[in-house]
Amino acid sequence: MRLRIIAALFLSVLISAPAFALGPVDIDLEVGGLKSGLSGEAKYKGDSINLEDDLGLKDDEISMFVRGRLHVMMLGNLYAAYTPVKYEGDHTLTKSITFGDQTFNASGNVSSKVDLKMYDVGWTMTLIDAAVAEIELGVNAKFLDGTVSVNSQTADFKAPVPMLKAVVRVNVPLVTGEVDAMGIAYGDNHFYDVTGQVKVSPLPFFYGAVGYRYIDMQVKDGSSKKATVKSQGPFVAVGFDF
Repeated sequence: MRLRIIAALFLSVLISAPAFALGPVDIDLEVGGLKSGLSGEAKYKGDSINLEDDLGLKDDEISMFVRGRLHVMMLGNLYAAYTPVKYEGDHTLTKSITFGDQTFNASGNVSSKVDLKMYDVGWTMTLIDAAVAEIELGVNAKFLDGTVSVNSQTADFKAPVPMLKAVVRVNVPLVTGEVDAMGIAYGDNHFYDVTGQVKVSPLPFFYGAVGYRYIDMQVKDGSSKKATVKSQGPFVAVGFDF
């Protein structure tokens, strides 16, 4: 009897498995809200300034993001995404700081902001497309449009960032686990962007997702301008996969 039950379960998995394999064309569109925390430092014509301790930037902002994926058999997977994150704060300085062309004295009030806009375009090739697992490897071009501001002084951090990209998915009936990792390190700069999520599909072509995103970047422009920022936190999303 036990053998019959095990055989029946195994057969049901085999029968349902093709539904999770990629078809000739597959489109995945996802929109979500990310609640991220901030840590790091920034430097602009002065000493390094701690974004939380020195500037009092809030780390509980919620940002909307959108990402999409187009799979075409034999051509691979095309990705596109847009993620804006913003942190603002008003703070009374506990020490004097120099940022840009101005020195801000201790006990003075400052208004600060970190504004990061990230645009991604990527391509991967599916190396494994099995019933319960998919593995992709490829490249990603991230364009960073960032600013760090203290009152009227603003440092711009704008750069195209070429990255390596890997995606792993595990599929079981109605549920998909996914990890999307991108990264590059060169000289004094690095950029890592990792997203993990679990998607639940209660209805055909529709899913809800919960996940976590981790961004770690260091961008240096000469000796006078540098930003080291970590942004991470949970997110919820809805998507359509057809």
